[in-house]
Amino acid sequence: MDTIETLKKVPLFYDFNKEDMDQLVPLFEEENFPPEAFIITEGAVGDSMYILVSGSVRILKKVSDSEEMVINNLYGETYFGELALIDNLPRSASVVANESTRILRLKKSVLDNLLENNLRIAKVFYKNCLTDTFSRYRTITTDFTSSKRDLLVKSSTLEEINKDLSSAKKLQDFFINKRTLDHNALKIKGLKQSFIYDPCQEIGGDFLNLVEVGPEKYGAVIADVMGHGITAALATGAFKSAFSLMVKDTAENPALFLASMNNHFFKDISSLFASCLFAFMDLRNREITIARAGHYYPLFYRQRKNGLENLKMKGPALGIIKHAEYEQRIYKIQPGDKLLFYTDGIIEQRNDEGEMFSESRLKRTFLKLARKKENHILKHLETILKKYTSTYNKDDDITMLLLEFV
Repeated sequence: MDTIETLKKVPLFYDFNKEDMDQLVPLFEEENFPPEAFIITEGAVGDSMYILVSGSVRILKKVSDSEEMVINNLYGETYFGELALIDNLPRSASVVANESTRILRLKKSVLDNLLENNLRIAKVFYKNCLTDTFSRYRTITTDFTSSKRDLLVKSSTLEEINKDLSSAKKLQDFFINKRTLDHNALKIKGLKQSFIYDPCQEIGGDFLNLVEVGPEKYGAVIADVMGHGITAALATGAFKSAFSLMVKDTAENPALFLASMNNHFFKDISSLFASCLFAFMDLRNREITIARAGHYYPLFYRQRKNGLENLKMKGPALGIIKHAEYEQRIYKIQPGDKLLFYTDGIIEQRNDEGEMFSESRLKRTFLKLARKKENHILKHLETILKKYTSTYNKDDDITMLLLEFV
């Protein structure tokens, strides 16, 4: 290894002549570090600078007592820790070897001895220190100005995005037809409806709706489009459009409705899929027809047996199998019966121990509330969920639709 050629690449030793270098080279000690070895520890008092000869290192900065962030990686013939040659302040970051790494180490004490006995070398060295410091300062100032400008541009862009998200949220509220879903806004003879729609982000990928399709005839739908955020919300908008076009003609045949929606997903939204439940309610004849597309079965509380009906019907999620077929089942409904549609957001919420709320817990809780004839079942469910999860940090959209037959 040619130490002199290596030192010539370090700004602190620019303009050193051969005689100066001959005095400087013997002061360096060669050291080797295995992978993951700490060369410098943040907070420790520094007494040396280092020149990287081979290998690589990463610079770590503490962001908390238990977490460190990588702020840079150094390769090739570069240097670090040089401020320790000027002051004795604690190290501002840690330096760790990424691989087997060879360095040259210069201790402050031996350099001070050289500088005290050689005024010419001292003048060149301190001039280089000052020049290098100002050079770094200019770079930092330029980077800061550029970053500030970029930040202002990005802040402006984020402001526009936030405005768009706010508008999108209002539009999505229109998608789910809240007025029809709200029992207090629209009273339907023989039916009491309630819902919870709580996306994990500003806008979400869940969809629910309740529409009138004829005298005392209604269609109820709930769907969960793959993913979250803007992409899922756009797909939800497409779902809403297709729903509006198809529901009037196919509502009385839920299996046909799902088959039509599946073909639409294949044709126009081929990169996404969605699970879905659809129910046609004939309140005059007291019947409900249900079909499902890969969605969780609804919870169907039957007043006469004071328990849950076991529903079974086949059907894949929308957008997975071309020309898929779906089953539908017809059930007689009586006063006191309750049908709960939900997406997976509620059952996948976790407590502090990482345990999911789970489908079985939802069934037990819903059954208990139904048997007690609680007036506001969904509000009780939401309270119980929030208590279970403690912090209630939603990882998915939480959507429920409850149909209570009276």
